[in-house]
Amino acid sequence: MSQIGVIESWDDAKGFGFIRCNNLKQQVFIHISAFNTKLRPVAGDSVEFDLFNKRGKVHAENARLLKSSATKKIAQGKKAKASDKIKTSSNPLILLIAVSFIGVFALAYSLAILPLWPFVYISIISLMTLLTFVWDKRAARNNSWRISEARLHLLSLLGGWPGALLAQQWLRHKSAKGRFKVILWLAIISNITICAGLVYFAEQQQLININLA
Repeated sequence: MSQIGVIESWDDAKGFGFIRCNNLKQQVFIHISAFNTKLRPVAGDSVEFDLFNKRGKVHAENARLLKSSATKKIAQGKKAKASDKIKTSSNPLILLIAVSFIGVFALAYSLAILPLWPFVYISIISLMTLLTFVWDKRAARNNSWRISEARLHLLSLLGGWPGALLAQQWLRHKSAKGRFKVILWLAIISNITICAGLVYFAEQQQLININLA
């Protein structure tokens, strides 16, 4: 006789549990072998089954899940991933600022205004900062050890802010916290001001050397 109930308890390690039915006084034993699906049941799942009575002990056979909590979680996970993809749209202007900053050092080197090492340094520190954001994003998702915001800000202040901007745009990490964004942009403005001053000083020094020659 077909019955409908809810799995009240389930031991997944041992592969069995008990079903509660409103029209039955006692719980119904069910084994994993009673299901004809690969999806593992969990407590709270609604299930339809055939009721058998063997020597006074009732058990379920030919069971199928009607409303699976596991299925709900999978669907919710897919929706979350889809929404994450929607949120990862990047701002072209922000990306342009980050790439242009590194490009300025490459241009300054090609024009013999600056040596090669500033371009190499900015590129490396930016990559390190980007990878640090990636690590922290993964740690946040896995509820594991996080990297402090102070360390992220320090990397940005030391010249790695292009990597921080790229991470914010591509990963949407630390992109909603107002305080973090304010401190990051203060570091960006400070970096741009200092670097612009260094480039200007190096250019003026080069002109002086040319005049003296």
